[in-house]
Order: sequence, then structure tokens, then C-alpha cells
Amino acid sequence: MKRLKQVAVGIATIAAVTVAALPLAGHAQGKPEHVSITLVSQANEAGFPVWLAKKLNYFADNGIDAKIQYFPNGGAALASGAAGDWQAGWIGAPPAITGWAKFKLIPVGTMMKEDRNIKLIMRKDALKGSSPKQVLESKKIGTVPNSTWSQVLFACAKHFGADPSKMQIVPLEPPVTRQSLRSGEIAAGTTDSSPDFDLVNDKEHFEVVCDGKIGGTSVIDPYIVTTRFATEHPDAAARYIEAAYRANELIMGNRDQAVKYLLEYYKDVGIDGNEAKARYTLGYRDYQTLDQALADMKSGATEKALRSTAEVFVAGGAYDKVPDLHAAVQAGLPILEAAKKLHKK
Repeated sequence: MKRLKQVAVGIATIAAVTVAALPLAGHAQGKPEHVSITLVSQANEAGFPVWLAKKLNYFADNGIDAKIQYFPNGGAALASGAAGDWQAGWIGAPPAITGWAKFKLIPVGTMMKEDRNIKLIMRKDALKGSSPKQVLESKKIGTVPNSTWSQVLFACAKHFGADPSKMQIVPLEPPVTRQSLRSGEIAAGTTDSSPDFDLVNDKEHFEVVCDGKIGGTSVIDPYIVTTRFATEHPDAAARYIEAAYRANELIMGNRDQAVKYLLEYYKDVGIDGNEAKARYTLGYRDYQTLDQALADMKSGATEKALRSTAEVFVAGGAYDKVPDLHAAVQAGLPILEAAKKLHKK
């Protein structure tokens, strides 16, 4: 991966000042500016809140005509975001960090925490007569390099006291990791829900030995807006964020209703899922309320979580150094504060 250089923060600072100065311009006149935007997402459970906000007309209620564009992963979305093909949405921590460094993509609070969702699973036959530490130091482990999966793996290795230099890491994408765990080609691997439903529930052959929470590392997916969108339409940026967090709060506040909507989402975006998987994945994914996101932005928790992910990239050689993530969070904070003033619970 090409090494990224830290870049100046002037454009984002201007955007933050603009947002802070004009957060409610449209609402002050009683007629919010109507805008049409494209939202970036992925066709997995993390993309559920954005889809739900559109389905329930939360965006439309806020004067936003939103179209969702799905990408296979966050990295694939960055080039089109830099070109202006989309204006907002959600994205994982690694592409959010890269997007900030490359074209000042602004993180606006945590959409979801994945501390419990990303897990380290080991085969029971590998663990027999052994320990997680010994397995990590002597057998093959599958994970995605330079990713939140790697972040959790190394945090878990530290938790168990394993020496990272002894780890035989096999670079695998998540579907291949799961397949390789089943076949026995690897002894351990990182997974997430709901695709790991069968592995986690097969307690005869597999054991979840660790996750981000146990390992003491925080993994987040932030909501994001482009600097251009925040600068040109500051009020609309806040209205987008407000609507998105309303969807988060419905998911967390009414689980039965959320399951019904998630099953619709599965059909709409082509996910192979059922009610059991829907309830399972919602049990592991901690979608954040607007108040929780705002508290984490102000306390430094959001910056700390992004920094933990960025440090994995530095260790892996993807970054020369951690980008200025304090400036990234400060660019997003005024937008989140403006959304709070509009919030409809």
C-alpha cells in the first residue's frame, strides 16, 4: 500500500469554522435548504442505519433527497469520494483515516462500535492441550492485513501475552478466513457477525477466545461527510447526521422492530440472512446514539479509537506516521453539535 504523508488541515479548519458559524441557517428561516446527495455505504449490517433512515423518510423529513451507493469496502469508495461522486455516509475507521489524510474526509461521530463484534476464533482441536497464547505463537492465524481485524488480533495477542514476532499470520479476506477455519487450514482467525454465525454457534469445534473489548482496543465506524459538502451545505450536513442518528436510536431502542427492518434490508441488498442471524448480529453491533457520539467526540474517545487503528497501519508500513486525527475530530465536532440542536428523539 502506498505510504501516506500527513497533509495540511487548512481546508478542514475552514469547513469547521463555516459549519460552526452557519449550522442552522435554513431552519432559522423555517425553510431548510432542500439538497440531493449520494451516500456511501456497504451492503452489510453496518450499512443498515443509513438504509433505515432513508426507508423511514428521516432524510426526506430533513429536506434531503438521499441516494445510497454501495461499495464492496471502504477503500474502494475513497477514489469516488475524492472526485465528489458522494457527499456523506458511513465508512470504516481505516478508510476514514485514509480519506482524512488524502482529501480531508471528515468523521462526524461514531456510527457503530465493533469492540465486541470483531472476534478471534480458535479451533477446539488446536486448543486441546494448549492455550490461546501457545496457539498464537505456534500455528497459522488468518486475518486481513492493515485492518481493524488486525487491530483486534494484535490486541488479543497482547492480552494473552503472545509474542507477535512468533505469530504465523496468513493474509486472508474474511470469507476465506472463515472457510479456512472450517477446513482446518488455519488454527485461528478473526471474524465478525453475522457471517460468523455458524462458527460461533458450533461450540463443539470452535471457541471465541477474544474480541476487541477483551483485548482492550476500541474499533469504530464513523459517519462521514466530505469537506466540500460541509462547506457548501453546512445546514444540510447537520440534517443528514441528525437523521442518521435517529435511525441508530430506533435500532437500539426497539429491537423487535429493528429485526423486522433488518430482514427487509437483507432482501433489498442481497444478504443471505434470516431472523436468527438478524437477532445475532444486532446483539454484537453497538450502534451509537447522538448523545453517545457527541460525548465521545468531546472526551477524546473518538480520536483515541481512530488513533489505535492508525497505529496498526503505521506498524504495518501503510503510513509513515499517524495523521493529525485531532484536527479530523475537531472538523466534525461542529457538525455533530449542530445536529444535536435539531435532534428529534
